[in-house]
Amino acid sequence: MIHIPNDNHDPALNLAMEEYILSSSGIMEPVLFFYINAPSVIIGRHQNTLDEIDINFVREKGIQIVRRCSGGGAVYHDHGNLNYSLISPGDSKAVGDFSVLLTPILNALHALGLPAELGGRNDLLLDGAKFSGNAYYHNQFGSVTHGTLLYDTDLTVLSQALRPDFQKLKTKGISSVRSRVCCIKSALPDIKSIDELEEAILRFFMTEFDLSIRNFSQDDMMKIQELAEKRYRSDLWTYGQSPAYNIRHMIRQQSGWIDFRADVRQNVIQNVRFFGDFFCPGDISKLENALPGNSWEKSSVRDLLEAIDWDSYFPGYALDAFLEELFNGKGDA
Repeated sequence: MIHIPNDNHDPALNLAMEEYILSSSGIMEPVLFFYINAPSVIIGRHQNTLDEIDINFVREKGIQIVRRCSGGGAVYHDHGNLNYSLISPGDSKAVGDFSVLLTPILNALHALGLPAELGGRNDLLLDGAKFSGNAYYHNQFGSVTHGTLLYDTDLTVLSQALRPDFQKLKTKGISSVRSRVCCIKSALPDIKSIDELEEAILRFFMTEFDLSIRNFSQDDMMKIQELAEKRYRSDLWTYGQSPAYNIRHMIRQQSGWIDFRADVRQNVIQNVRFFGDFFCPGDISKLENALPGNSWEKSSVRDLLEAIDWDSYFPGYALDAFLEELFNGKGDA
C-alpha cells in the first residue's frame, strides 16, 4: 500500500488528485490518501445541486460547491473534517458492499478506542449519531472508497448549508440534519487536533500494511491542475442541466433515493433524468439517453431498459418494481 502526503485544502484540487491517482498515475497498488478541505459542500454524482443546498447561505458564507465522481448524498466539509480515501486499482469484487469497503477505516478507529459502527447503507455511527458519510465509485481502472470523519466540524454551518428533501429525513425518523450528526473530538481525548487524528490513522495503516510513501511530481501536479480546471471547477459539472419535467417519482430502494424526472409530451418521452443519492456502478447517462423519442408505455420502457442491461446500473432492484413505481400499475404490461 502507498501513502501520498497532501496538505492542500482546495476541494476541487483534492478530488482531482483522487481521480488522477486512480485513473492516470499508473500506480497499481492500493493507495491511502487524506485531505482536509476548506469550507465546501461536496455534491453526490447524481444529485441536483440546487435541491441539496441553501444556495443563498452557501454564497453568503463563501462556501465552495464541488461535485464528486461518487454517488451518495451531499456533505459539508471544513477544517474540522478529515477526509480519507482508499484507492484500489484493478477490479474490485467488493464494490458497493460498505461492510467490506469500510473495514480498514473501522479497524483504525477501533484501534484508537472509538467504538464506531456501521449504520444504514454507508454511514459510520457513534452512539447512534453519524460522524462519517461514505461513498464509492468504480471505473475501468479500479475503485475509490472515500468518506468524511467529523472531528470538530461546525455543525451549525453544516445544518444551514445542507437541505435534504424532508421525505428522506422522515424515512430515517429524524427532523433535521443537525439532529443526526456528531463530531468525535470529545470521544478521542488523547487526540489533540485533526492533524493528530490523521497521523494516528496513518500509524495504524503503517502497522497493519506494508506502507510506502510516494509524492506527486511536478508533472503529476500539472496534470492534476488541468483535471481540476476541466472537471471540478466547471459549472456544467457542478450544477449540470435540469431540463423541464412533468412527471416525477421519488423512489426509495436499497442503493438510495432515485428522483426520477421525465418530460413527456403527447405520450412521447422528450427528456429523462435520474437524480438522487443512489450508488450506481454504471454511467447513468446511458439509461437517460436510451429513453427520449420513445413512447411513454410500460412495455416500451421495459424493453429499452432491459436492452441496456438495467441490472448493471441498479443491481438488486428489480426492473418490474421500478416500472410499477413509474406507472403506478396503470401502464400497459
